[in-house]
Amino acid sequence: MKTMNKRTLSTYIAILVGGIFIGWLFFSGSGEPSDINEHVQEQHTDEEGNIVYTCSMHPNVREDEPGNCPICGMELIPVDNVDENDSEEDPYALTMTATAMKLAEVQTTEVRSEPAIKESRMPGKVTVDERRTAVIPAHFPGRIEKLYLDFTGAHVEQGDPIASVYAPELVSAQKELLEAYERRESNPRLYRAARQKLINWEISETVIDNIIEDGEPRRNFDIHSHRSGYVTTRHVSVGDHIHFAEPIFEVADLSSVWVEFEAYENDLSGLAEGDSVSFTVRSHPGETYSGQITYIDPILEDRLRTATVRAEAENANGDLKPNMLAKGTVSSSVAGGKAQLQVPASAVMWTGERSLVYVENSNSERTSFSARQVLLGQRVGNFYIIKEGLEEGERVVVHGNFMIDSAAQLADKLSMMNPEPGTGANTGGHDHGSMGEESSDKGDYSEHTDMRSEISGAESEAPQEFRDQLKSAIEVYLELKNALVEDDAELASKSAQNLLEELENMDMTLLDQEQHNRWMELKETLNGESENIVEAQDIDDQREAFFPLSESLIESVREFGVDGVLYYQYCPMANDNDGAYWLSEEEEIRNPYQGEDMLGCGETIEEIEF
Repeated sequence: MKTMNKRTLSTYIAILVGGIFIGWLFFSGSGEPSDINEHVQEQHTDEEGNIVYTCSMHPNVREDEPGNCPICGMELIPVDNVDENDSEEDPYALTMTATAMKLAEVQTTEVRSEPAIKESRMPGKVTVDERRTAVIPAHFPGRIEKLYLDFTGAHVEQGDPIASVYAPELVSAQKELLEAYERRESNPRLYRAARQKLINWEISETVIDNIIEDGEPRRNFDIHSHRSGYVTTRHVSVGDHIHFAEPIFEVADLSSVWVEFEAYENDLSGLAEGDSVSFTVRSHPGETYSGQITYIDPILEDRLRTATVRAEAENANGDLKPNMLAKGTVSSSVAGGKAQLQVPASAVMWTGERSLVYVENSNSERTSFSARQVLLGQRVGNFYIIKEGLEEGERVVVHGNFMIDSAAQLADKLSMMNPEPGTGANTGGHDHGSMGEESSDKGDYSEHTDMRSEISGAESEAPQEFRDQLKSAIEVYLELKNALVEDDAELASKSAQNLLEELENMDMTLLDQEQHNRWMELKETLNGESENIVEAQDIDDQREAFFPLSESLIESVREFGVDGVLYYQYCPMANDNDGAYWLSEEEEIRNPYQGEDMLGCGETIEEIEF
């Protein structure tokens, strides 16, 4: 087995310690019992008065003597009866001591009602400001003798010469000027007309005076740029014959540019001209640029259901180059700025629509936590809007909720995996097969397999062709998952690149408007996190990106459905102990977040079959 990295090792130690002591610390009145007999009297006993022992990871195990768990090999612990006393008062409440809260690193925050700020993310591209482009034409007919700028991309300042032209008509006009100059006293109108003729051909007054002073016609004349910028198009070569007003160069001033974003239909209500937009480009990682929205297309693109949103951005140092891809973000108020009940996203334990939060109940004697089902609104940044289930001023757990949930599951209370507390039906724990003996008790997971949460049954019936395309993408995702299982960063990067190609090949035009809008939102995360995996420096960074990638793909399966059987799996130790989900083609746990270090850590939540 490979040597654990520091993060995995510390995570393992924390969970192992928590598992061993969770039943004792969570329900004891003190972290240091003064008398063993006193502590024993507090333990749960059977009808004959014998102490009952259980496993912190498999609470359905009940033994009448100390020993090791027959499933995972962990040391059995006494079942505390404090929990049963609590259940008489509140069947959902779990009492914790100060020591237990410190061990679980429990942190809470107050539920607040305040205006919600939504961040709309838009893909975009840097383009030339059409108002800052110019065509430099020929002001007189002739032949190109020399080009001072002979390649596209060259920079030119206003007034610089760009080409030298031999112009026979100009030679004749100069002779007329010289003759008219000799007769200027007797025929001043003729002289003025000859002079104006050259001025009309963009010959400067200074050059005209020099011609008169020299007394000889010039053969070649320079054409000068009347704008500063970069040459974007070159229309002529040396030796070409040009006509009056024929384009020679096209020049663009890039000191200010446009950034054209594609805004999804459901984001348009939060956008307005004058709003500020921040954006990034790949060529300058870590740099954030800003612009102002100056135009929103009044007509949606029919196929993609998006509208072009144009922003102007200053570009004095030239960082932004036309055709660069950009990722933009616009912050806007939800519901017209009205206050919305919100909790941090870390407080929500997501299990489909039956999402849970843990609410703190404190008094002078003790602190307890109750699982509460909530109805979620939209996610705004790092917060969820709460539609039902909480009130302003209540306190919810934002860190340590998975440890509390494990204790609640052990105590047969309402928890993420135990929707029916008090029935003894909770299955508890997660398999640590790679840390000890292989589990042979597959019956422990039958409850999860039969739960059938909201995933099995797509919200909207997607066309079969699109479902087939999604299935192809999932097959590549499974290759990526297996590469992470094998700790193979190089293969994971290649698989993520293949996933990007599969996503690009999916035909969004097969979907109706609502489905299309939803897919565009999900695809943005799928593409972004796949790119992060491709560009990641090590496998830890790849696993960090695999978490949101999996969440979006799971949501895609829930939205559109996919033919065949998949397994919805979960590990509470992943994602810095906040837990993480993934999809698998097999029921056996092979953990992509832990790899070989803890290959069997996790459990199957649901078998997905459409």
